[in-house]
Amino acid sequence: MSLGLRLYYDFLSQPSRALYILLSANKIPFERCPVALRKLEQKSAEYRKNVNRFGKVPCIVDGDFRLAESAAIYRYLSREYPAVAPHWYPREDSLRQARIDEYLSWQHLNIRADVSLYFFHVWLNPLLGKEVNAAKTERLRERLDAGLNFFERVLLAGGERPFLTGDTISVADLSAACEIEQAKIAGYDPCAGRPHLAAWMASVRDQTNPFYDEAHRFVYRLAPETIATPLLPDDG
Repeated sequence: MSLGLRLYYDFLSQPSRALYILLSANKIPFERCPVALRKLEQKSAEYRKNVNRFGKVPCIVDGDFRLAESAAIYRYLSREYPAVAPHWYPREDSLRQARIDEYLSWQHLNIRADVSLYFFHVWLNPLLGKEVNAAKTERLRERLDAGLNFFERVLLAGGERPFLTGDTISVADLSAACEIEQAKIAGYDPCAGRPHLAAWMASVRDQTNPFYDEAHRFVYRLAPETIATPLLPDDG
């Protein structure tokens, strides 16, 4: 396998952070290729032609092979790079693979949508000069509340299950944690009143540090002071 792996990412992107952490935690050599979403670099003709035809991040380029969509990239890396520890996406455990795939498919219209809709309306709209509607904010907050309550009560089995698909961390956990962290930027504390979710997020962070904190440095700095975030050293 060629070591010419490149990751195109922006730390404001949840799946970008997850892939950055996965590659770093498994010590897979890769070239860091930041893409500034705020400058719409992912929409440029050059980027679409040479990196990702969909005009999004993340994306990997491995030799002459280009691949978008984080779930597809997780599976590709687990197949093609032996350095990826099997617990992330078990090569020999079809049933656990299926559970991981189930979550990755489910999250798009649930946790990812719940967080993203709230984040875009409450945090991004003001930056774009758009009005933040109070009634819509409340509706989106109620949706996010319900989604995270379900996540804690059902997917984490009320704390009886240490990780989403078993006793060890998987790409499902990493993907979910990075999505949920995003809500903090919009002033929403996902751990407030959810001790089992808080413990699970702490476990994901603990098992992937220092790369988890590195990828979330931007998130923690943008989060309001009212949201509990780790104290990170100033990198100047």
